[in-house]
Amino acid sequence: MKSKYLILATFINLLLLLFISACGSRQPARDTEALEAPTVPPPEVVSFAAQPTNTPAPIAPTNTPLPAPIPITPTPTDAPTASPPPEPTPTPDTARAENENPLTGLRVDPIVFQRRPLHIRIGNDPAARPQINLSQADVVYEEIVEWWITRLTAVYYAKSPEMVAPIRSARLINTQLTRQYNAALINSGGSDPVRWQLSQLPIVNLDEYFHPDPFFYREGEGWQRRLAVNLVETHAYMEKEEMQSAVELRGFAFDDTPPAGDIAETIYIDYPAKTAKVLWRFNAESKAYERYVAGEAFLEGANNQIIAVPNVIIYFAEHYETDIVEDSTGATSVGINVNGEGEAWIFRDGVLVKGRWRSDGSQTPEFINQDGKPVPLRAGSSWIQVVPTEYKILVNEIPAGE
Repeated sequence: MKSKYLILATFINLLLLLFISACGSRQPARDTEALEAPTVPPPEVVSFAAQPTNTPAPIAPTNTPLPAPIPITPTPTDAPTASPPPEPTPTPDTARAENENPLTGLRVDPIVFQRRPLHIRIGNDPAARPQINLSQADVVYEEIVEWWITRLTAVYYAKSPEMVAPIRSARLINTQLTRQYNAALINSGGSDPVRWQLSQLPIVNLDEYFHPDPFFYREGEGWQRRLAVNLVETHAYMEKEEMQSAVELRGFAFDDTPPAGDIAETIYIDYPAKTAKVLWRFNAESKAYERYVAGEAFLEGANNQIIAVPNVIIYFAEHYETDIVEDSTGATSVGINVNGEGEAWIFRDGVLVKGRWRSDGSQTPEFINQDGKPVPLRAGSSWIQVVPTEYKILVNEIPAGE
């Protein structure tokens, strides 16, 4: 009997073993090294058209309006492609006499060297004439503006008259001229793009709107003549506002010995506007060129004497169109590049010396001959006529009616 129970138990155990084996996995084991990585489809590539980078617009000849003054940090790929600026011009070895004004070659009070030159914007359209105390400037620049008339930047360093008039607005040329002299710019504002460009420069900009103290209005004068500035008060104001400073001026070379050159008794500059055409006549007695505009003597408003200077310089420079609107009629500003190098005609002592001008933008222009040596001026003031590079200047030839 006992053996029957034993046989039955053995049989049941065998059935249990078979049942458990049938419930196991039917998949063979896989070697872990043989596992294949899951297949992931490559990412979809989306092509984008190249977009312009937000590089800041340089202050250079352009036909597009200036951007808003938003600071932008250029990336390494935004390297400028413009040509590098000209190399600094070596300072000529011109020893100066004690207290010699580097802009005129004349002796001055040494206090002059403790202050900045003043660049004053002065009107030159017919309604602005005669200008007041223009003859006291050391240097005068004349350039074309909109409507083909001309405007002046008068440089006052040695003298400080209590009235200079009429004061007018700045133009693009002042972004370069003012830096060449490390001067303070005296003006009655300008278009928004010009004002913005001036605001980005390390210069003293005495815009009448923001610095009214040295300015005043002349009674009984129209809007083109009424605004004036007091230079004594201007220097005092600059001292008070900590804008005053002694500056290094290379200036010009001077020698009163007449140079060799072609005889030049008259100079005619055919500026586009009929009211802006300039004639200079050499006066052998005074050794100066006398100025006429539109066929009439160009007078100093303070004494009604004809304006005359010992040096007249024709400064041939690149001119270009801009989209900067200067007035309510939509007239656009003329861009002028007075940095770099270009042709220059120097008239003095009734003689013409043809040479070149050059400036790296940080110092006054240097006038050199074909051998690269400085062309000396006669001691005294100078009038610099800025003209386009293709301009024809008439020497010893006066058109009919002039």
